[in-house]
Amino acid sequence: MKRPRPSVVLATAGRLYTRPLRHRFRRRQGRTLCVRIGPVDVSGHAVSLRSPRLSDWPQWQAIRLRDQEFIEPFWTSSSRPWAERHTERDWVDEFLHARREALAGRALPLVIEVDGRLAGQFNLERIDRWAGLAEAGVWIDSTLAGKGIALAAARMLAEYGFGTLGLHRITAPVCVGNVPAAHCAEQVGMRREGTMVSYLDVGGRRRDHDLWAITAEMWAARKDRIPDRAAR
Repeated sequence: MKRPRPSVVLATAGRLYTRPLRHRFRRRQGRTLCVRIGPVDVSGHAVSLRSPRLSDWPQWQAIRLRDQEFIEPFWTSSSRPWAERHTERDWVDEFLHARREALAGRALPLVIEVDGRLAGQFNLERIDRWAGLAEAGVWIDSTLAGKGIALAAARMLAEYGFGTLGLHRITAPVCVGNVPAAHCAEQVGMRREGTMVSYLDVGGRRRDHDLWAITAEMWAARKDRIPDRAAR
């Protein structure tokens, strides 16, 4: 009987004895497609973050088309007209891409849900678990602007990112001139670190973006001063 090579034996033993560690690491990475954070009460509204669903597309399409003037100037440029970028096929493609990224541990795609209805998206992308880094991106229904809903969602995302995912630093590139996004970043405790010249091509041209960032230590100090909100 032919004996297995020592390298094969060592590799097999390594997989066997590191299985519990690998299992805990995968579980800690948060590779799940059923995330729900919240709800919290914000001015009488139940606000949650949850994983996207294929059935979200009609609400996603309706809000994005209605709010084109608010979103498109700060959104990734494309040769396709805005309406053609918001078909059911586009949502399915985005959903499947987000699903693959989530399963790989590189992203945490979420939608903002207000009183049971989709009201925006809030994602963590470019997640690097070894370095403890991630980048946040958000858009929200313009009819809910100024009600504290985006800020509540940002606080829930920060708590999940630093607490559950164990991240050390979350950044957010905010286009110069996007006043609401900059205000939300500041309110959640982020610090503007500088301006990245000609950073991204949005709204049809390359534009400067301010880099906002918050660390786990900054968040821990900040959240102790946040008034409690009623959880449901």
